Amino acid sequence: MQTEELNIDPLDKLYFSVFQFTAEVTEDIFISEFKGSTFRGGFGMSFKRLVCINPKEKECFKCIVNKNCSYHKIFNSNIDEETSNKLNIAVTAPHPFVIEPPFTNQRKYIKGEQFTFNLILIGWAIEYLPYFIIVFERLGEKFGIGKTVDKKRGKFFISTIKCEGRSIYSHETKYLSTNFRHKRITDLAPIKSSNKLRINFLVPTRMEINHERVFLKEPHGFLTFIIRLYGRLFSLQEIYCSNGTTKSYSHKDLETEARKVKLAYSNLQWQDLERYTRTNKEGAKKEVMKYGGFIGDVKFEGNLEPFLHIISLGEVLHAGKYSTFGLGKYEIL
Repeated sequence: MQTEELNIDPLDKLYFSVFQFTAEVTEDIFISEFKGSTFRGGFGMSFKRLVCINPKEKECFKCIVNKNCSYHKIFNSNIDEETSNKLNIAVTAPHPFVIEPPFTNQRKYIKGEQFTFNLILIGWAIEYLPYFIIVFERLGEKFGIGKTVDKKRGKFFISTIKCEGRSIYSHETKYLSTNFRHKRITDLAPIKSSNKLRINFLVPTRMEINHERVFLKEPHGFLTFIIRLYGRLFSLQEIYCSNGTTKSYSHKDLETEARKVKLAYSNLQWQDLERYTRTNKEGAKKEVMKYGGFIGDVKFEGNLEPFLHIISLGEVLHAGKYSTFGLGKYEIL
């Protein structure tokens, strides 16, 4: 079967923008080695405190104003059953944003030091960029992040925000330029090889089958990787970029072709990660959330041509679960 005859979505409706935030420390920050939990957790807390007008209702899905709430729209990724059936996907969908924390082992940032982190917005979530900016500003200037020292957390302010190397926002002017492009698969550099591919998972990547974690060490490791990645990207496209025109998800042809690709080499290790989540505002009870994944590199061999657009998009938009924490980032070598 020729590639053009396969029922594999080209994902050409999927669009996104990548923003680089530069922050300057105003009070020393002490932070864990893997910073995704700190940034994602602080962002969510700050967002809700800023926009919630009904804080007495602890569960957003019960709130009478949730349909008009920016927090609920960004963080509630569940779709209705009718849409789920129409698209043939799960009711729990991926979120339309990815936070990439500082990619460094540095644990302490001192006053006057700068650090950068990336925010990736997908589809209609790009329209909410001003909310993200204000929330991150409030997180850094009021709430703080990292370990509490002398009853205070570390503070920072957002000095500049860039998109594709061009400044679109600065601390001095507080002016946000919307003159930036949305990127699609056609804007990404093509992958050179179509029969051999090496992928390096830079941070923990978590993939599951029936709620059980998988390691990509089995003979059909490529099949697991590509189906999970394709499902994520298809959902992002159809939920956040479709403009009302949707199609049903199918991975039949994808699976048939993916079974022909072999896992030639695997050097993966599992890295456990934990974070504590508060179950109520008073913090009377905390739950441990395990969200570790595999890191390292793998090599695939076979006819990779039908999957190159999927793998290329995944390099930007991440793979697997907990991508909003920055998990699932990989590079094509």
